[in-house]
Amino acid sequence: MRKLYLYGILLFVMVAWGLNIVAIKILVDNFPPVSITGLRILAAGLVIFVFLYVKKDLQKMNLHEFGYVSLSALTGILGHQALLSVGLTGTSATNGASILALIPLVTNILAVLFLKAKMTILKISGVFLGITGIYFILILGGGSFTKLALGDFYVFLSVIAQAVSFIFIRKASYTLNAKTITCYALLMGAGFLIMLSFALEGQSITTTGAVPAYVWVVFAASAIISTGIGNLCYNFAISKIGPGETAIFLNLAPFFSLIGSVLFLNEVFKLIQLVGFVLIVCGVLLGTGIFERKPRIDKQVEVSVSK
Repeated sequence: MRKLYLYGILLFVMVAWGLNIVAIKILVDNFPPVSITGLRILAAGLVIFVFLYVKKDLQKMNLHEFGYVSLSALTGILGHQALLSVGLTGTSATNGASILALIPLVTNILAVLFLKAKMTILKISGVFLGITGIYFILILGGGSFTKLALGDFYVFLSVIAQAVSFIFIRKASYTLNAKTITCYALLMGAGFLIMLSFALEGQSITTTGAVPAYVWVVFAASAIISTGIGNLCYNFAISKIGPGETAIFLNLAPFFSLIGSVLFLNEVFKLIQLVGFVLIVCGVLLGTGIFERKPRIDKQVEVSVSK
């Protein structure tokens, strides 16, 4: 019964994270992308900070730990969130969700390169399946390589930035708990994003004009529920059943993104793109070593601070 309860929490988080791609698409269509992303991440970071401060569950950082958390904020929050938000202004939420499904795969490739994780035949097969899935979605589904949107490229760069951040997070997690890393990375990343927004967009968010009331509801839900509460719940589940078992659920988030894109954004998802998405999920399952007899859990990243 306890595990069923935790699985329910994880399912809630995947729904929230999946629909968050739809929420971000709505927000960047109504506000300057970097500015609204900075405010969204700041709101999420403050929610987590207040929660952990009240529970007295925040650890102090030394200079070494501060460096790793800062680097994770630069890559995973500033890099990932800025590139994702800008990318979604130039591509569909369905394409964005499909590309983001590659994050676990790219993360494990970098873990092989930088964390000395083991590469196996199954993982190599997963990489090829993932690449094939992207080809089905972006090339066959979109028409041709020359018709690829610049937004797709930015979203792919955001995947790499997120995967790189996990390397720094893993280094920090040897001495800091997941909740502390998540909180400080969100707050630092929000600061970086807000500074970048002033440099790129000035005070344009103040001159955006009136937006429909539902957009502010979307903003609050994205910041508080998806990013704030979602990260807390996910890290809670990790502490109870481990990173390996929780990581399997990550494959559900893009699925809910695709459903949300069709239902709320009226986007069309072609059959060939569905085939590509299935290939990506299969590639992720193989590439992350879930089917290995003795998965090396100690090499897996235990924190998520991106959604």
